[in-house]
Amino acid sequence: MLGWLVPQWMVLMGLALSPLAPTVERVQQALEKAEVLPSGLRRDDYLMVVAGIVNFFHRFQMPDGSIVDPFVHREVQYSTPCYAWAAAVLVVSGKRSDLLESAAKALDCALQQLADAKPADRHGDFFTFPALLAYEHLRDRMPPERRKRWEQLLGAIDPYQAYRDVLSEKKWEVHNWNIVAIAGEFLRARHGFTDLAFVERHLAVQLKHFTAEGLYRDPNHPMAYDHFPRHFLAVMLELGYTGKFRDTLTELLERAAWTSLLLQSPHGELPTGGRSAQHQWNEAMQCVTYEIWARRKWREGNEVAAKAFKRAAHLAFQSIRHWVRPSGELWIVKNRFDPALRHGFEGYSFHSQYNLLVASMLATAWLFADDQIPEGACPADVGGFVVHLPDFHKVIANAGGMYVEVDTAADPNYNSTGLLRVHRKGVDPLVGPSDGAAIKDEPLAIGIAWREGDRWLPLAGLGQQQIARTEVTVHEQTPQQVAFTIRYEMNRDGRVKAVIETYEVTPKQVRVTVEVDGAVDCLLVRFPAIAFDGQRVSRIWVEGSMAIVQLGNSRQTFRVDAPEGVKLRRSGRWVKSRNGYLEPVEGEIMGKWVVYSLTPEIVD
Repeated sequence: MLGWLVPQWMVLMGLALSPLAPTVERVQQALEKAEVLPSGLRRDDYLMVVAGIVNFFHRFQMPDGSIVDPFVHREVQYSTPCYAWAAAVLVVSGKRSDLLESAAKALDCALQQLADAKPADRHGDFFTFPALLAYEHLRDRMPPERRKRWEQLLGAIDPYQAYRDVLSEKKWEVHNWNIVAIAGEFLRARHGFTDLAFVERHLAVQLKHFTAEGLYRDPNHPMAYDHFPRHFLAVMLELGYTGKFRDTLTELLERAAWTSLLLQSPHGELPTGGRSAQHQWNEAMQCVTYEIWARRKWREGNEVAAKAFKRAAHLAFQSIRHWVRPSGELWIVKNRFDPALRHGFEGYSFHSQYNLLVASMLATAWLFADDQIPEGACPADVGGFVVHLPDFHKVIANAGGMYVEVDTAADPNYNSTGLLRVHRKGVDPLVGPSDGAAIKDEPLAIGIAWREGDRWLPLAGLGQQQIARTEVTVHEQTPQQVAFTIRYEMNRDGRVKAVIETYEVTPKQVRVTVEVDGAVDCLLVRFPAIAFDGQRVSRIWVEGSMAIVQLGNSRQTFRVDAPEGVKLRRSGRWVKSRNGYLEPVEGEIMGKWVVYSLTPEIVD
């Protein structure tokens, strides 16, 4: 069982108990009885994807060792040190001994940039961690003079010059970049190139960003940048960090590891939402965390937990394998557009650095993976829970592998408010759908709209400033069914005071009842059907109150169950989303309530 005792400072900060502790205990008990068909994945399978990425980018290595992006034709961010670590793992694993000089040249370049405090794109915070792992695994294969040069460069790094996100007399806040730098400085200290002063000073400031569930709050609370910093801290703990924050980090990361298991989709995906959502590295960092926690639980003798974490790592890896391009590297975002089009990219997303970040993360997962730990069921398989994360304005629920994600107050730059994701085991996640659109582009999620003057105002379009508060009430939590209600209270003048959604989720169907508290006499129900993923055009057809979208052999059926006689129609309009383009399917309803259902399935 989990230990929820914490240091006194956490008690003073309100972190004495994890809000999810009872859920985790109950889910662990359910896992003891559950059975799943193992994936059959092994440790070296990680290296197959690593090799595909490294082989592709090997062609873009310059004489000085740097890696150049094939689309912007320059070295981007931390591509080079990530390449060094990924290539080093292929060398030491015996898979590609011919890459030794290539890996070493990349490390030459990365270390020189760090020592000179001139890292590519001023992203030195991200350099040291993969560079130290590459050094550790390559040093004994180098001639003495090259190893000595590396060690001179490693000793010459000044973190306050090489990194950007550091404390100073004028800067008192640090965020996710800084935790990557902390992990790198820990590795430097581990090998005797510095002490732990930088690590301890910055950890003391970072702890306030953690929630009672153990999650990390980066600015605007994106889901990806919760797990991203935590996976670096998990590596620190596993590699022997014994500083003054060890016990606190152990407790926080224990909580967070279990919380993350509850949040994982049955397809192994991290929840969508905020900056960098649905990039493949979202799943790769899960592989690292879960392989480490599988080892920890195995050492503790908790076989059920160890098997669950091993299974979760493999689910995440299966998601990544789904996005391998014919050329061997990845589509870095979950769509199949030509990377030159940058569809779904952030301004900082590039084909090189985000492919090589995945390769680096999978190399780290390989480092910690233990094939003696078998797979067992994990929470994504079994379900039977509802998770409300107020800090991240998300509700996640799972019943027997049917998974929903609701954003209760969306960040307008990235998402819409309402039901964003429906995933079911075995059904293509894009047909779910897997996300809506950003409010700034066009508000679109599964849900309703109502008349305000001469226009329809969708719940999807009410972001963080227009939702006063949300109240979540859980009614039932079993693997056979979960049920909960979300009440959205408005922070605006208008005809609607609140919207109430009640969800009933079973392993086969999601059913939603929506009521409006306000002076309205008609509603518009809206369903975003995936229309195009960059490669495949879906089939969409409407029959009365039912709309069907099919992508390959995966199908989603959206139906208005009540009131009777509702006529759905295709809008014919394509709305951009991370996954491609969505076509809204809509239908008008008299009154102020509606019941609709979603049934994802595989068809012959």
